[in-house]
Amino acid sequence: MVLGVGSTACTAPEYGALPALCSEGTCPEGYDCIRGVCAEPGTSVPITVTRVENLRGEDLKLIPQSQGVLVVWQTYAYGPEGQRFRGARVSADGSVGPTMDLVTSFVADEGSVEPFYDVLGVSDEDLLLAVSATRLPEDDSPRARLLTYRVRLPSWGNETRGVQFEAAWPGEERLDTAGYGAVSRPKLLARGDRVELGYVRTREPETEPEAGVIGELGVFLLGLDGAQQAPATFSRVRRGQSVAVGVAGAIAREDAAFWVLDDVRPSAVLFAGGGAPSELRLGALGMAVDATTRTLLYLQPSERGGDKLPTDPVAGEAELRRVDATLSGGDPPFALSDTPVGTLGQVRDTPRPAWVAREGRPALLVSPGASINAPSLQVHTVDPESGVATLVTRIERLSSTNVDATAAVVAGGSLYVAWTDVTESAAVIRMAVLPEP
Repeated sequence: MVLGVGSTACTAPEYGALPALCSEGTCPEGYDCIRGVCAEPGTSVPITVTRVENLRGEDLKLIPQSQGVLVVWQTYAYGPEGQRFRGARVSADGSVGPTMDLVTSFVADEGSVEPFYDVLGVSDEDLLLAVSATRLPEDDSPRARLLTYRVRLPSWGNETRGVQFEAAWPGEERLDTAGYGAVSRPKLLARGDRVELGYVRTREPETEPEAGVIGELGVFLLGLDGAQQAPATFSRVRRGQSVAVGVAGAIAREDAAFWVLDDVRPSAVLFAGGGAPSELRLGALGMAVDATTRTLLYLQPSERGGDKLPTDPVAGEAELRRVDATLSGGDPPFALSDTPVGTLGQVRDTPRPAWVAREGRPALLVSPGASINAPSLQVHTVDPESGVATLVTRIERLSSTNVDATAAVVAGGSLYVAWTDVTESAAVIRMAVLPEP
């Protein structure tokens, strides 16, 4: 059992020239020092969770808990802190707990691509963390590495007591990798009394030399403690499409599970009722947001303009679209055959919008809208049946930096929204807590 000890760091927020910072806690007459900023009394100032030198948008994750949320991120092997997976709790009143080291033992190659990871909350004090990465320089095997950890957090208010973590598997899984970018993003999916872990391996089959590089989705069956309960089952995926993909998302409904592959040219693999998997193709840059046992709802973002880069302006309406697996036919991946549900205004694909599905209630959509450096984040309610979107509030960022990621969850009647403000020298995780709309 490895013991990871929590640590804290006090860093002044970077909000630009106005409002002024109050590092000493003092402000001119008529202003209050609110979260390190001199502002008029009652001003809503974003919470600063942490500041790191570099952070990919997909590395910002939120885990709902009984008294708030756990914010999770990673630092990289080439940075001053080395390879670590970290977290901090944020309470409903906006207070940020000490930073905790969740896993510090995973070794990554500082000269290669940063590891991919996913995290799943089992309880307030129990997490599973899956991480995948390229081989280490001294490793003779070209195969990608995959490992799952079980993490034990201290109870709320006792974060300085440290975190216990250990590998949930006897050793790393080594998975076939062929072609560019073939280390997959892993994805953990809760399935009641068990957990499933999805991963895409790539290989060149000896029996099908004409096929070239193929992709196979592997689903590992795990217990709630992360231990493997059965060998992974692999299914051929991405026929006719790029195979250098990761698992971008997963949604479970009763006896069905959709595994969403890639986020540029996405497809969704449906396992239902014990039958053979079927694969559905989504629109370019589409983001799966909700599902029934046989249909998948996805958000088709506004079209990129300019040079079609992620940071370029966008134009046109975003749409909700629904794919029905029972209406599709032919060899996978099935041709795009979906139904428009409704329009959502302008919504960028970068940063990926945050979507919170709620049973029996409209979903919540959080996005900066059309501009990557919008002064505020928009919060909409969305009816998943009609696609009708209603703006319910805005979260003022008090910043003109680019937004690189958004995330949102509902816990205990509050909506927690996190995002990253990115400059040339740092990525800062901000957060706002507001009553659930």
